[in-house]
Amino acid sequence: MIERIPVEGDYGRPAEPAWRNTDWSARERDALIRGRRLRYLDTGHGDRTFVLVHGMGGRWQHWLEAIPTLAKQGRVLALDLPGFGQSESPAAGASLDGFADAAAEVVTSLGIERAVFVGHSMGGPIALRFAARHPELAEGIVLVAGAVFQFSEVLGLRGVARFARERPRETAAIAMEIATAGLPAPASLRRLVVRSPALRRVFLSPYVLDPPALPADTAALIVDGAGARGVFPTVRAIGRSDPRQGLADVRCPLLSLAAEHDRIAPLADTEALDAELSGARTVVLEGSGHMPMLERPTAFNAQLVRFAEELG
Repeated sequence: MIERIPVEGDYGRPAEPAWRNTDWSARERDALIRGRRLRYLDTGHGDRTFVLVHGMGGRWQHWLEAIPTLAKQGRVLALDLPGFGQSESPAAGASLDGFADAAAEVVTSLGIERAVFVGHSMGGPIALRFAARHPELAEGIVLVAGAVFQFSEVLGLRGVARFARERPRETAAIAMEIATAGLPAPASLRRLVVRSPALRRVFLSPYVLDPPALPADTAALIVDGAGARGVFPTVRAIGRSDPRQGLADVRCPLLSLAAEHDRIAPLADTEALDAELSGARTVVLEGSGHMPMLERPTAFNAQLVRFAEELG
């Protein structure tokens, strides 16, 4: 059963304008995970903890529209995955299991017993690995545009020719995402992309439905994540991985938040993934591309709060 959430409000209109006036650097922390520094944001208080994990080429700032709302519900930990943002690259190399284990180490190091794990895009498979490998820590899982298992077909070159023939649009979106996320861009070019509607369309079209309509500072949140040193090692790791590993071991409550116009994690893939997950509830946010937490933040936040309330 898929529930559709109709569009409410202007596209990209901030849900929490207060984040723009907050000194978030005062709430950033560093954890030492297997000898490497991992940066995370720690804010909010309460009995429940939310762990937020970004996608390919992302960083913790991708959650800024959601963090103030979730911080009213409990404690929020927003991570820079190893090799992304301000976190150092992992000594053992990138892997989905390694990312899940790093998140678990942050949680346990803070004395947190259970958490709601929210993973966007690539963070979705990481969330599932977290729940499968550390079930005692997983109170619930939210997959945000997380049906990205077709990446393994393209990145691992397993049936890539067939995939490209049958699904050229998704193949092009994946290739564009890797290029824009992984190739370093000078600050001057990033500023130009944010200012220019035409360049926004070129660089942000894989990610969002209407790039020129986003507020400039929201577009900057996406653009500033480009060039992360962890992108290409992670691409290789995904290409070597079994995308469905551990699915049968996920036992906690699960919400799958999909987007109507997602080019990277299309609805058909979300439906196929959710059919393999016992008890998953699927919600489709209309009028959004691959980044609903920034494109439709009010509706997105409402679904996270609703899920938390359902957990009790």
